[in-house]
Amino acid sequence: MMTWAIVLWVVALAFILVTLKNIIVRAVKTRRCTAAVTATIVDVKEKTRTQGRSGDHAGITTTEYLPTVSYMVNGVEYSKPFAKAYHADTYAIGQTVEIMVNPNKPSEINKLGKSNKADLVMLTIGVLIGVAGAVLLMVA
Repeated sequence: MMTWAIVLWVVALAFILVTLKNIIVRAVKTRRCTAAVTATIVDVKEKTRTQGRSGDHAGITTTEYLPTVSYMVNGVEYSKPFAKAYHADTYAIGQTVEIMVNPNKPSEINKLGKSNKADLVMLTIGVLIGVAGAVLLMVA
């Protein structure tokens, strides 16, 4: 049982550390990228991945749509990858989107957005796994 508790704590620690890194990166990007700019979707690449494939089992296939945006700041054109989507109709070439740009370094954009709901869910999962490890250790 002690081994399982340690495994749960390692998994919990991994969840918590990755999530805290994501929260910090998002906060830094939000603080630096304060200028609103209208950008145009110039390309959307489709990326398909299959996970869990073994033998006769097909596994789970997910498709991501990876847009590239183009925008102008002070007469200079920039082209950057933007936030991925999981639905084909989220982005279309020629569509305009509002992006946040670092006014001191226009090549830096915030493609993470302001919302960190997914990060908070992952942090909660990490904490719950850690608690489960502690409970398992107390029961043993």
